[in-house]
Amino acid sequence: MKTSAVGQNILLCVAVAVSVVASYAAYLGPGVQAERSDIFFLYLHVPTAWICYLAFSISLLASVGFLAAKNNLGKSADESKRLEKLDRLEKLEKLDRLAEVSAVLGLVYGAVALISGAVWAEAAWGAYWNWDPRETTTLILWVAYVGYLSVKRSIGSVEKRAVVGAVYNILAFSTIPLSFLSATLLLSLHPQASKVSSSAPVQAVLYLNLLAATLFFAYLLTTAYSVWSLEDRVEALIYRKGEGGEGGEVRGEGGAV
Repeated sequence: MKTSAVGQNILLCVAVAVSVVASYAAYLGPGVQAERSDIFFLYLHVPTAWICYLAFSISLLASVGFLAAKNNLGKSADESKRLEKLDRLEKLEKLDRLAEVSAVLGLVYGAVALISGAVWAEAAWGAYWNWDPRETTTLILWVAYVGYLSVKRSIGSVEKRAVVGAVYNILAFSTIPLSFLSATLLLSLHPQASKVSSSAPVQAVLYLNLLAATLFFAYLLTTAYSVWSLEDRVEALIYRKGEGGEGGEVRGEGGAV
């Protein structure tokens, strides 16, 4: 995932511009203000929930790609070629990093979705938490991905951490369809986004907010990935420098002996 600083800035500017238009339409647009007073929660809750699902889906694809690439690495006849092997290892590292970065963002958006949903529930149903199927399954989803990051942080070996994390990520993704379909398949107070309001202006504003949220998420993902990559490189350089220093000390002691 290579994106230039200019590209990231352009993406951010477009996201901000769309957000401004969406915000204007939400609060001052014709036909929107006539809706029920809690309709504005729709413009925050639905986009954050959508990005939560999107982020975890990207994380899943990265983990699947990681395991597939690792499997090909083990079976490749050209594995003995050092440069090709290094390229494949670098690809594995990038996929593992993308899976983790996207999962972190998914947790952030998931937390916002849970909090905004609770506030909306209090306004609509009179209680912040009702153990509704959608609320409960989304909380399970969120906890499952907290577990994903915890598992990765608890394993010392870089290779083992990446493999175990990828497998766990695939298993954790089963909570996504569970959460998404819970309001449809189970008896739930939670309405579907399309049924909250049939007003054309409200639907248009919702789509604008979804677009703005997606663009802003793309900016956050590319930026976080770049920062994470830079940190990994710095850590690698420090590690190599430390190894060189230790080697020098050993050689010095050997010479003294």
